[in-house]
Amino acid sequence: MLSADITQLRHAALGASLAARFAQLGPSTGDLTTLCGFDPLSALDEVALAVPGAGAEGNEHTGDFGVVATGRFSATQITRCARASIAARGGDPVDSQLGTFSSVRDRKTSGGEVAARDGGPLIVSGGEYFRALLDAADGNIAKAEHEDPRDVRHAELRRALGAGTIVATWLLAEGWFERVSGDTGARFSPLRSLKALGARLDVSREVRVSVLLDCADAASVTEIEALLDQLRSLGALSLDPALGDVAQRITALREGPRLRLNLTLTEPELQALLDATLGPSGAAAAPAAPAPSSDILQIPAR
Repeated sequence: MLSADITQLRHAALGASLAARFAQLGPSTGDLTTLCGFDPLSALDEVALAVPGAGAEGNEHTGDFGVVATGRFSATQITRCARASIAARGGDPVDSQLGTFSSVRDRKTSGGEVAARDGGPLIVSGGEYFRALLDAADGNIAKAEHEDPRDVRHAELRRALGAGTIVATWLLAEGWFERVSGDTGARFSPLRSLKALGARLDVSREVRVSVLLDCADAASVTEIEALLDQLRSLGALSLDPALGDVAQRITALREGPRLRLNLTLTEPELQALLDATLGPSGAAAAPAAPAPSSDILQIPAR
């Protein structure tokens, strides 16, 4: 699960710089603005993304996803935008009223559905998970004894991470290490004990990063900490020579069966890291106008 406080990013000194860099990864929003009559992306305040089948083999929700957002838009604006987008790609939009939500889907496909109500939230999802999100928005949350264990784990990880500008949690499926390790399996074998990951980014004039490694037990934490120390001494944690000093500043804090890694990046260091991972930056986008804050819906993460 990933959630982002877009309003906080807009107000942050580094917000405009980050927005410009990540905008280079996707298409321009100009066509969407033309279709909708407004820019839906710039109207967002908070966004949460959940992939309910992640981290569980044979999960009934495999392939499902859910996006929940709040912002400065009405249900009418969202449904008009959804109809125009569906029609523009040759689909057949059909409207529905689902309780307090107005929804739009493409009659020609069995894909996702868009629903919104005045005052929020906006929900994009499909299948049974779409209904689960609508129920959550209406306050119809499952009783504790009926909660999905994955939802409970995500929630506990997020509490351990704390609130941040961007917070992400990922439950690792059984056998994940063997599927991704390849020829490096022996060297990185301590990572086999990882059960889940979490990350929190706090963005202001600098970026404070906190990564939580959820391990099988305290002994596994010791092994992973030793591996990280070895990689750091060899310079293997640096993606670029200019970031060598940054890798040395990563601090590790043991928390029972967990290891928390902390690092603070200055703007030049952040730019160097983005250059190393995304390529050199282009022209920076102008900063977006600040917007009022709002509370994000807590969605079933799974």
